[in-house]
Amino acid sequence: MNAFELLVRYQRLVFAFALLAVLTGLVSYGTMARQEDPSFPYRVGTLQITYPGATARQIEKLITEPLEEELAQVEELEKISSVSRDNVAIVTLNLADTIYDTDAAWDRVRRAMDRAEGEFPDGVSDIVLEDRRMEIPTVILSVTGSDDPVFLADAAEELKRMLLGVAGVSRIEIVGAPEKELVVEIDSGELNRLGINRQHLMTALQQRNQLIPGGLINAGEQFIRLNTASDLQSLRDIQQLPIELDNGQRVPLSAIASVAMQPREPLAAQTYHDGHRAVSLGIIAVRGQTDTIAFGERLRARVAELAPAFQPLQIRETFFQPDFVQQRLDGLSLSLLISAGVIALVVLLALGWRNGLLVAMVLPVVALVTLAVYNLGGGILHQIAVIGVVISLGILVDNAIVIVESIDKKLRLGLSRAQAVKDSVSQLALPLFSSTGTTIAAFIPLLLSKGGTADFTRGIPVMITLALITSYLISVIVLPMVAFYWLKPAARRSTMISDRIAARAIAIQRRSRWLPLLLIAALLVLVSASATQLKLQFFPGADRNQMVIDLELPAGTPVEHTARLSGWLETELKQRDDVAAVMRTVGATGFRFYYNLSTKPSDPSRARLMVTTRSFDDNRAIIDWIDTEVQRKMPEAVLVARGMGQGPPLAAPIELHLQHPDQTVLFAATQIALKALHQSAGTRNIRSNLDQGIPEIHLRLIDDTLVDMKLNRNTVASELFAQTRGLDSGQFRYSNDPVTMRVRSSAGSDTGLDRVPSFYVYREQQPIPLETLATLKTRWAAAEIHHHNFLPTVTLLSELQPGAAYNQVLQAFYQQLQQSPLPDGVDLIIGGESEGSADANKAIVATAPIGVMALLFFMLIQFNSFRRIGIILTTIPLAALGIVPGLLLSDSAFGFQPLLGVIALIGIVVNNAIVLIDVVDQNLAEGKTIDEAVYDAIRQRTAPILLTTATTILGLLPLALSQSTLWPPMAWAIISGLAMSTLLTLVVIPSLCRLLLGQRPADTRVASAPAVSR
Repeated sequence: MNAFELLVRYQRLVFAFALLAVLTGLVSYGTMARQEDPSFPYRVGTLQITYPGATARQIEKLITEPLEEELAQVEELEKISSVSRDNVAIVTLNLADTIYDTDAAWDRVRRAMDRAEGEFPDGVSDIVLEDRRMEIPTVILSVTGSDDPVFLADAAEELKRMLLGVAGVSRIEIVGAPEKELVVEIDSGELNRLGINRQHLMTALQQRNQLIPGGLINAGEQFIRLNTASDLQSLRDIQQLPIELDNGQRVPLSAIASVAMQPREPLAAQTYHDGHRAVSLGIIAVRGQTDTIAFGERLRARVAELAPAFQPLQIRETFFQPDFVQQRLDGLSLSLLISAGVIALVVLLALGWRNGLLVAMVLPVVALVTLAVYNLGGGILHQIAVIGVVISLGILVDNAIVIVESIDKKLRLGLSRAQAVKDSVSQLALPLFSSTGTTIAAFIPLLLSKGGTADFTRGIPVMITLALITSYLISVIVLPMVAFYWLKPAARRSTMISDRIAARAIAIQRRSRWLPLLLIAALLVLVSASATQLKLQFFPGADRNQMVIDLELPAGTPVEHTARLSGWLETELKQRDDVAAVMRTVGATGFRFYYNLSTKPSDPSRARLMVTTRSFDDNRAIIDWIDTEVQRKMPEAVLVARGMGQGPPLAAPIELHLQHPDQTVLFAATQIALKALHQSAGTRNIRSNLDQGIPEIHLRLIDDTLVDMKLNRNTVASELFAQTRGLDSGQFRYSNDPVTMRVRSSAGSDTGLDRVPSFYVYREQQPIPLETLATLKTRWAAAEIHHHNFLPTVTLLSELQPGAAYNQVLQAFYQQLQQSPLPDGVDLIIGGESEGSADANKAIVATAPIGVMALLFFMLIQFNSFRRIGIILTTIPLAALGIVPGLLLSDSAFGFQPLLGVIALIGIVVNNAIVLIDVVDQNLAEGKTIDEAVYDAIRQRTAPILLTTATTILGLLPLALSQSTLWPPMAWAIISGLAMSTLLTLVVIPSLCRLLLGQRPADTRVASAPAVSR
C-alpha cells in the first residue's frame, strides 16, 4: 500500500484532524496572550551603593573601583558603566547578548557584590541590585487631588494593596512617593539661650523610645501580656517629651521645637500629572501568558470600583498599554486580511474559480493551524508574530499551486481523478519537501541568532517556519484529498501576459548566450553604485503619538530648582493645541513605559516629561519647537526631545565613548570630539557627560585649636551635619511604615551661605563658633566620575536631524577628526545605532553557516550537482541588489528590516531557480538539446514564477502602504528585490544553463526528480 492509498483509506481521520486543527486555531486566536511587542530577557540591571558623606572622588576609590574589580570576574557581563557622585555609586550592568539564563548570571553578580562588600569601608548603608529594569508597566496610574505628597503617598500605598489581588498583577511599583521622616526642628539661637545642644535632644528621644517588653502573667486559663508602652507611640508622646535644662527645669519638647512628619531630604523623585502633584503606580503584569487586553479590562473595572472610596482624590490613567496593543493588533490584522484577500483574488483570476478557490482556501487553513501550533508552544500574539504571517502569505500558496496545477494538468491529459492525485503526490512530495526546506533554510540564521535584535524579531522566522511546514503538510496530505472530490477536467487557461514575457525571454536567449549576462552585469554594476547612496538606520522610530522630553541641569542642582524649570516647560506644553497630556517626573526618568525607552539613574538635576500628542504627526512639531524656541529660553539646561523608537533600547543614535586615564587629556579630547560632532551635518542635541564639577566649601580645621578646646574632627563634622541634614534619633514605629526621627536646625539644608561661618560646635553644652576652629575656602570638586568597562570615560551623544543617517554622520565625524585628531592614547569606542547594527549582523553571521549547510543539503537532495547549485546561488546577489531601487524610490533607509527582507527573498528566488532548472533537467533527460530544454523551461515556468511573485508582492502592498514606520522598509525591500530578481532569473538562469549544462550529460543527477508542475 503506497502513501496515497494509505491517505485514501484514512481520509476521514485526515479530514477530522485538519478540522480539529483549524478549530484549535480559532480558539487560540480568541484566547492566546497578546502584547504589542516581544519581551526581552533581563539582561540590564542597576547596582546602587550608598556611602553617606563621601565625595565623588572618595566614592570612586573606595566603592566603585573595588566593586568593578570583583564584577570583572563575572564572565556573563559584557558592559559595565558606572557613575560615582557624592554619597552614591551607581553601576549599570549589561549581560552578554548570548545569556538567556539571566537568573544564574545575576546570582553570580550578587556573589561578586558580597565579595566587594568585604572591602568597603564602614558606613556603607545600602547595596541594592535591581535586575528587572527591562520590565515595563502595563498600566501607569496617578493619584492626584492634593498638594500634600505624604497624603498622596499614603493613598497610593492603599491603592497598591487593593490592586495586588487583580488577576495577572505581578508587582506594583510606586514613583513620586516621598520617603517620610519625623523631623524635630529647633532654632540654633534657641538652643544657645537654653544652654543645650541637638545631641541632648537626640539622647532624650533615644532613651524614651526604647522598646522593652513587660512579659506575660499566667492567669490560669491563658496568659495576659504586660504592655509597658516604653517607646514613643504617637506624635503627642514626642511633643510632650520632657527636656531637662541645665538649671534643672523641664520643658516639653513642643515648647522649644516643632515636630512634624515631612518628606525626607534630600527630596526624592516627584511626579506630576498635567501639572498636578501626583504619586504614580506602575502596574506590571505577569510576564509570559498574560492577555494584555483582557488584563487592562479587569484592571479598569477594579479601579472604577475603588475610585469612589478615594474621593476627593482622583485616580487617573497616565499610560494604558492595552489600548496600544488593541490598536496595533487590529491594524495588523486588517493588513493581514487585505493581503489574504488580494492573494485569493489573484489566484482566482490566474487559476480559474475552481482551482483558485481550492488554493485560496489554503490561506486561512494554514494560518489558523500555524496559530494553533504557535499558541500550544507558548507563543504570544504580538506585532512581530503577525508580520511573520503577513510575509509568509505569498509563499504559503506556492505548494498548493504546485499540487493543484499538477492534478489539473493530469486531468486534462485524460487521467482519472484517483490516478491524477496519486501521481501528483508521488512525484511532488520530495521536490516540494526540498523546495520548502530551502526556504526555511534561509531563515535559520535569524532563527538561531542571539541578542536583543534577534529577540525582538525572532517571531518572524518562527511564524514563517511554522507556516511553511504547515503549508507543506496541508498541500501533500489534505489538499489532494479535497482535490479528489473538487477538481474537474477543464480547458487550459489563457495566460497572455506570462506567454508574452516568456516569448520575450526566449527571444533574448536566441540572440546570444553572453549578451544577457553582459547586460545584467552592467545593470548590477549600476545598482551597486547607487547602493552607496543608501542611508543606514538600525531601526526606525515608532508611530506613536507619544514622545519624551529629557531635561538635564548641571550636576548639583537641587531637585526644587529642577522642578521649577520643568514645571514651566510643562505649562508651556499644556498651552499647545497639539498636546493632549503631560506626565512629569523630577529627580528621575520615571517609569519605563515603552520597551525601547532608555532610563538613567535617579538624579536631582534630571527631569523627564512624557507627552501624549493629538496625533503622531504632531511629534515632529513639538520636537522642532523644543530644539529652537525652548532651548534658547533655557540655556542652562540640556533638552532632548524625541519620539519613541523601535528595536533594542539605545541612549542615542550617535554614541561615542572617549577613554583615557588622564583627566586632562580626556578633557582635551572631549573638546575636539564635540567640535567635530557639531561640524558634522545631520546632528542635533549634542551633549556629553563631561564633569563640570561642583562648588564646595572646604573646611581646614586648626588642630591646635581643636586640642585646646578638647574637640576632635569627628565631633565638628557631626555637628555640622546635624545643623544641615540632622541627626538620626532612631525610629518612630507607629506610622504607616517605620520612619526615622531626625533632629536638626530649622533652616536645615536651606541655611544661607553667610550663616556657615557662624555655625556653632558644642563642647559640654557650650557653643563655639566654627570660624574660631577652621578656615573656610570655596573650590571646585568632582561632581560625577564616569567609567565604562573599568576606565575613566566621557560619553558623547547626539540625535539625528530628520532624514539623516548614522553612517553619514559618522563618516563626516571621521573626516573632521582627520583634520583635528584626538590626543595620542585616547580610545574612541563607537556605540549607538552603529554598534547595535554591527552586533545584530554579527549574530546572524555567526549562525549563517548552519543556514548555508541546510540550504546546500536540500539542494543536493534535489539535484546532486554542484554546477546546478552554483547556478542557483547566483540568484542570491540578484535578490540582495534588487532591494536597492525599492529603498531609494521609497526614501527608506537600509536597516535590520530590509535585511529581513533580503533573508526572505533568498528562499523565494532560490525556489524560482530550482523550478526552472528542474524542467531543464527533465527536458535534457528526454533527449532535447540544451537550447530546446531551456526554451521549453521558460515557456512552462514563467507563469508559475510570475504567479508566485505576484501573490507575494500584492500580499505585501498593504504593509508597504501602511502608516507604520517599522514595516514599510522591509516590505519595499522584498517587493523591489523580488520584482527585479524574478525578471533577472528568467534571463540569467537560462543563460547560465546554456553555458554550463550544454556539454554535460543529462543523467548527472543520481535520481532526477520529476518536474515540479506549477
